[in-house]
Amino acid sequence: MKIVFRNTPFTKQQKEILSALCASGGYEYKWYERDETVHPSELWDAEALMGYFPIPLLKELKHLKWHQVPSAGVDSLLGDIYFDDSVILTNASGAFGISISEYMLTGVLMFMRNMPGYRKNQTAHAWREEGVSRTIFGSIITVVGMGDIGTAFAKRAKALGAFIRGVKRTPGSPNEIYDEVYTAKELLKAVQNADAVVMSLPATKETYHILSEEVISQLDEKTIIVNCGRGATIDEAALISALKNRKITGAVLDVFETEPLPKDSPLWDMENVIVTPHISGRDTTPVNAEKIFEIFKENLTRFIEKRPLINVVDRRIGY
Repeated sequence: MKIVFRNTPFTKQQKEILSALCASGGYEYKWYERDETVHPSELWDAEALMGYFPIPLLKELKHLKWHQVPSAGVDSLLGDIYFDDSVILTNASGAFGISISEYMLTGVLMFMRNMPGYRKNQTAHAWREEGVSRTIFGSIITVVGMGDIGTAFAKRAKALGAFIRGVKRTPGSPNEIYDEVYTAKELLKAVQNADAVVMSLPATKETYHILSEEVISQLDEKTIIVNCGRGATIDEAALISALKNRKITGAVLDVFETEPLPKDSPLWDMENVIVTPHISGRDTTPVNAEKIFEIFKENLTRFIEKRPLINVVDRRIGY
């Protein structure tokens, strides 16, 4: 019996703790460093995996019972990639709320306070104002995706005085964080008059291009779009058109329909776009890595003790 680790964000001390836990349960263990080549012969008897492995290899692992990933998103693992449907897939949902919500706040504030323009002025050595700035206080923000990340952002924006609308797959009620709650089918209504639309959705059939051309057409020139979920949740062509024509203020994009973002994408050169390379929730960020460790340690304990695991992914719906 073996447990194999690869591309994990754990410290030396955390690795020692997990190795000792494996040994206490009678498991052998193997650690691969980040991007180290995997030897199939060392995986054939693995009952559990932690981390990222070449997807073609997963189908060959006939003893595999459980696969934990250090990410929240699992879209690359939803197909027929395991030897048996009984393999349990778990993710690290709940580990990224702090870092991604701070990224989201940074993006909204940069546009509200006209920072892209001031950065351009600085480069040109130009001492001039960039117009009236706005505040999160008194703004209307639509949060699309009311999971850990969306709610972590909503709490912070609410504390700064925003009116928060939440959008989720199933009906819900307002509470101390969300002033209004809409279903995904009510998105057109939910984005009306919004100062910002902040997205943290997984990639599923239901979320594909949920921010459609029709929805984007309902936004106005003050709207800021922030996306830290998956790029496929936005109709990128419609977004580019709205940005080019200044139909919205701008966009802060950490994810894209194609990654890496193609060099010929017009998004690179737009003054009203902030592009980052899918870094808002890196698993190596210390606060994220610590939470990933806690989630996996709990699951490893449960696996050894043959108890139900947490953070189990329903591969039919994608999260």
